[in-house]
Amino acid sequence: MEDDNSIKNSASFLNKMAQSASSVIEAATEIAPVLVPFTNFLPLIKEIGNIFDEIIDLVEAAEHNKRTCKILKKRVDAAESAVRDLKRDREDKKDFFTSNNYLRLQDLSNIATRIKDFISEISQMKTLAKYFKAKNIEKTFTELREEFDSCINLLSFSINVEIADELKEIKADQDDFVKYLQEMIAGIKTGVEDIGVNVKEVRDDVNDVGDNVKEVRDDVKDLRKEIKDYFQFSSKVVQVNAMNNTMEKYMNKPSQNQKEIDKNQMEIDKIFQVHTLKISDYKQDDNEKPRKDGRVTKWFNIRIECDEVAFKIISEEEKTDVQNQVTILKELHDWNNIIKFYGITSDGNKRYLVTEWAEHGNLREYYTNNKDQFDLRLKLCMSFDIARGLNFLRAVEIVHRDIRAENILITFNGTAKLANFKLSRYLTAATLNQKQNLERVRYCAPELLDRAPNFKYDQKCEVYSFGILLWEIAEERVPYQD
Repeated sequence: MEDDNSIKNSASFLNKMAQSASSVIEAATEIAPVLVPFTNFLPLIKEIGNIFDEIIDLVEAAEHNKRTCKILKKRVDAAESAVRDLKRDREDKKDFFTSNNYLRLQDLSNIATRIKDFISEISQMKTLAKYFKAKNIEKTFTELREEFDSCINLLSFSINVEIADELKEIKADQDDFVKYLQEMIAGIKTGVEDIGVNVKEVRDDVNDVGDNVKEVRDDVKDLRKEIKDYFQFSSKVVQVNAMNNTMEKYMNKPSQNQKEIDKNQMEIDKIFQVHTLKISDYKQDDNEKPRKDGRVTKWFNIRIECDEVAFKIISEEEKTDVQNQVTILKELHDWNNIIKFYGITSDGNKRYLVTEWAEHGNLREYYTNNKDQFDLRLKLCMSFDIARGLNFLRAVEIVHRDIRAENILITFNGTAKLANFKLSRYLTAATLNQKQNLERVRYCAPELLDRAPNFKYDQKCEVYSFGILLWEIAEERVPYQD
């Protein structure tokens, strides 16, 4: 027993001695910091500079919470200048390059990375769902701001960032996001038109509660059901985005020959199992004349009363591309301003794409045949329909790639819907045949006509095409016809 006590006392004594020694070393370090060669700092300074550059790019591309992102960017801009000066004025700041400041710069790098990730997540719809409640953004923002400012102070960087009422700016971002969601949900045919108002009421209730955390939690719990559709919308965005990225990963894989192309397609088929629709569930409407030189015909779904669908003949060459297209676009079934894609069916050797039936044909056919009805009010309504469809596609990061009047279909009730999507991102005028060129060139962005190799079609090209389409709607004429 005495031996045990002796051992414990010895261990305790040694532990105290070690702690004392550590304190002395720390104190000595503070008094006489260890200098570190500038060459050791250089990679770390470059790393921080690269992170700051990425943050600036993310803020420029932000689609949501722009004010919040810019507040953080102002801090980054000021810190970037201080870090850059370390390299430029290293001869005058030799005393800065110590082991302590090296560790603090590492901390700055870590905090900057977290700020970059935060901005990336709150600025795009596909990653914003995790911060759905305003309090989540405020909490994370405050933590990052305080850690960043503390690190800057420890480094003795002289920066001056004056931003009045930051939380007010964050709230303004949240109000804008609620309005955005209201507009997006308004385009979904699920009977949730009033959800937007309820969500605004939820946010107001939460804001009025004040600091009573328990009451806030109770309110959120009671009203959680009312915002369920918003979470479903966010989930749909994430799901479609993931599917689209996976599909494009294999479709745009470099292939040297047909064997490699077939191998990539087998991978796609393995991931996305497509179930063919039964032709026996449909009956052709013999009273409706075929369209598009006989390629499009009207059918009925005999299982669902009054459900009219369009059957579009698919050639052997189109089969794989259309199948891949439908795999993604079926997920957009509930969106009002995108034509519904039901799937693919076959009748003997014939294969058909089955979509929603558009009673009035395409936009050009509509304004040509209904001059007396195509007034300013209807023009604005259809323009808004098309904009809604494009806005939703942007949220799920899908580009249509062929916006023009022939690819806007008009349903029985006069709703304009996007149809006839194209797949390849790498589309140039050189890849189109002569007939396609004559029509598409009218709507093509100038950079697409430059025929740059592997030019990546994006939303900016889409906006240009939409602008030309708006001109056609206003003038009721084919663009550049003369």
